[in-house]
Amino acid sequence: MVLGKPKNRGKQTEAAGSTRRRFLRVGSVAATAGLAGCGSVLGGSSLDTLSVAYKPIFPFLQFLVMDEREMLSEISPSVEATNFANQGLNIVTAYSDGDVDVAFIGITPAIRMKHKGVPGKVTAANQTGGFAVLTSEEFASLYDEHGAAAFEKFRSQHDRPFRFSTFPKGSVAYVLLRQWLDEELGVGTGNVTIENMAGLGPVRRALLSGNADGTLIMEPIPTVLEARDAPFRRITHTGEFIPDSPGGIMFMHDRVWDENPDIARAVLRQHRNATALINDRPAEAAKSVSGAFGDRLSRTLAQQAIRSPVSNYITDPRAIVGGTELCVERMHALGQISETVSTDDIFEPSLYRDLKTQ
Repeated sequence: MVLGKPKNRGKQTEAAGSTRRRFLRVGSVAATAGLAGCGSVLGGSSLDTLSVAYKPIFPFLQFLVMDEREMLSEISPSVEATNFANQGLNIVTAYSDGDVDVAFIGITPAIRMKHKGVPGKVTAANQTGGFAVLTSEEFASLYDEHGAAAFEKFRSQHDRPFRFSTFPKGSVAYVLLRQWLDEELGVGTGNVTIENMAGLGPVRRALLSGNADGTLIMEPIPTVLEARDAPFRRITHTGEFIPDSPGGIMFMHDRVWDENPDIARAVLRQHRNATALINDRPAEAAKSVSGAFGDRLSRTLAQQAIRSPVSNYITDPRAIVGGTELCVERMHALGQISETVSTDDIFEPSLYRDLKTQ
């Protein structure tokens, strides 16, 4: 099997239960030329559509902004976006099958794909940091007093290990949690158990039900729990113990960034515009993310989460190279990849450099 093989250019059928939104450029001479078979307005692209895969979560906030504000509507070919949330669909599998051109994913799935030789590069970072360590108030007090020794103190007081609940072992959250426990604190998992769960909801329920003592998780969960006066406290965040800590990224297939660089730069330009909007006008960005979350997240809480010190929204992929190197080393130590992967194989910064000179 060839991973990341070219898309089937014939008629595409929608995955069961998925939602897709097509951005069509209309009302312009350039669009008319494209529809008439005269090629892309950006230089004769061989792409019929640009397939984008995402989930509506904070590490992919740039896409939520681009989607809600139709910032990709001026790109030719048309953009077909698929929301992979809660549909039993896997972005990495779809990408590896060649059905996706641009994937908004975490850095650890990108590392695993490059380890397997899947074509594509990280052409934009979405954020640095992004994850907070939350623990019960009781443990937070122990940590304030004893630091890393708090885990041993907790075990002696409760006759059981501290229970973390976080995302699956291949996730960014799990790898960053292990980096904190193993390297930053040097305590490993001797006095800790880690339960791996799929999704924000199960982790939040484990905390509120008392089945977990802490987690490493992204916004908006820390902000939501604080708003509800839940008995948990942030004791650190990834930006404090991993310089240039990576989170969400934009992973772009070679057939886009290498073979259709004008299209790739157009997407990256809108990513940069979305980042500027998030940082300069967070109230407007909150509308986009609140709309994606629905009734589960008010616009007020969304804005608070965007302003959280946990996350710094960026576009420059070079900003997370150092943190990515640490993730590669931790994944190798955990046996998630059999050999390390060079960041030169993971990142393609030339598109962003081109934008900076324009």
